[in-house]
Amino acid sequence: MNQEVTEVKTFKDPIYGYIEIENALIAGVVDTAVFQRLRDVVQTSYTPLYSSAVHTRFAHSLGVYYLGRMASGAFLKSFREISAEENFDIKELLRVFMLACLLHDVGHAPFSHTGEKFYLGSEAHKEFHQLIVDLVNDPVLEKEIVNESYKAAPHELMSVIVSLREFGDLIGEDHKSFFARCVLGYKYTMGVDNGKGYQNCLIELLNSKIIDVDKLDYLIRDSYMTGYDTVKIDYVRLLNNICIHGEGETCRICYRKAALSVIENVVYAHDSERKWIQKHPVVLYEAYIVENMIRKVMDEVLKCDDKIAYEYLTEQGQVVDGYGTVRLLGDSDILFLAKTMTEPEIAGEYYNRNARKHPFWKSEAEFHAIFEGNDEQLDIIEEEFAELETYFRTLGLPFILNQKALEAIEKEIEYTEKVMGNEEGKQQTLKMKQYHLEWMRMFRKYAHDQDIGFEFLVISTEQFNSGFKKTEFSNIEVVFPEIKKPCRLNAVSNVLKAGSSEREKFFFLFYSRKGKAAGIKISGLVTGMLKLANQKKERQEIENKEEQLN
Repeated sequence: MNQEVTEVKTFKDPIYGYIEIENALIAGVVDTAVFQRLRDVVQTSYTPLYSSAVHTRFAHSLGVYYLGRMASGAFLKSFREISAEENFDIKELLRVFMLACLLHDVGHAPFSHTGEKFYLGSEAHKEFHQLIVDLVNDPVLEKEIVNESYKAAPHELMSVIVSLREFGDLIGEDHKSFFARCVLGYKYTMGVDNGKGYQNCLIELLNSKIIDVDKLDYLIRDSYMTGYDTVKIDYVRLLNNICIHGEGETCRICYRKAALSVIENVVYAHDSERKWIQKHPVVLYEAYIVENMIRKVMDEVLKCDDKIAYEYLTEQGQVVDGYGTVRLLGDSDILFLAKTMTEPEIAGEYYNRNARKHPFWKSEAEFHAIFEGNDEQLDIIEEEFAELETYFRTLGLPFILNQKALEAIEKEIEYTEKVMGNEEGKQQTLKMKQYHLEWMRMFRKYAHDQDIGFEFLVISTEQFNSGFKKTEFSNIEVVFPEIKKPCRLNAVSNVLKAGSSEREKFFFLFYSRKGKAAGIKISGLVTGMLKLANQKKERQEIENKEEQLN
């Protein structure tokens, strides 16, 4: 019996051992310039915390391909067990799925998630969606995007655009829509028949809200490369126990009971990375510096109006006055262009760690410990920072509490007092600005008392919410051989429960030590914030009483 032998190239991987990829994919995808660009796109911004975390999107993409192939094997085995007749080419679908695994990040911007916000203009999602619909020629997808309010991440949208333009022939005309859906996580919702149910299962295996091969690789790889000790994810046990329940349009991804011990660990690992690494103030500060550096390069060198164009990611490139053609844009290009600018501080803070600011608190837990027992005041403090952020945006200022911002508010108040009448709404606006000014003056006094610069950076972020609270986690289905239908995870396991945070936003406050070797005392700042919060509370109580009397 003749058996076809497929020639492969082998990559040595520190996690999986050896990753084998067919030579046809090596020549057609991996060795192309647009894919090799990913060697110059760092996976995370974790290096300020973990110096070894220098892994790239290239290594991650190969890892996702490896896990995707493992998931494909389990999927195919399960498909053959439940399907008496193959009325469509399941192997062809798996080929496209594997291609999507390999290419799912090919459109990432320099510095990964920090840079991807520069894909976003005011109409970016609408523009990207329309371009993808045109490229795949699928009017059903266009309707589903609207009906389901689909909104993929910017790098996912760009990855689809790059893939369809650069590798369209390899994907195949009939499979472009399915490929795009795999990368974007957009399931078929209209007319789910003719194998679309199976395709939805494969889409979920690459891009879902809880478990997929993309998340598995970055959780495992980030942990390994950082050295951060988290729970072990037995990905072999998990992926080998993938199965399909139902046939045709009703089929869905389930896990055999042997995977139960691993499923919770995936959420544990994801929670741990988001809470203690991604939301660490030093990591957020690194992202802030890089974002400003990219913006400066784009505004003053590339002159591309805060938007990374598709051409910059390809061999085609774009001509930039004074620099020639910029193509295959990666992290090193941004750093080079930043270092060539006449303002040394643009790249200076990225390289000179002595110039960096320091956080007053390093976690949500520490912040709440500082203000323990002052819940009402804390509500007012967080409300004030949220309002200040919005107000600074209207003034066109970065969220930095300094003399420039203080003077801008003083001018605003002066102007408001001149043009305002005694209308109640206008008086409320004036009171709000005056309250903002009180906060700014409090920070200026604190800086003077501590002999540090009046320069406080505020970085806001979302409150941490555990993956255990997601309904998608509770609804994961587990198959027991002796039971005919799958059981939901929350019905068969005492899964962890997690409540929602009371507030949506959280913020970190940074200061410059101005050459001081030791830290500074935070007590004066806390006292000042609590005092202003109490003053606002008292004013609100007086205003409420006056309203009741009237």
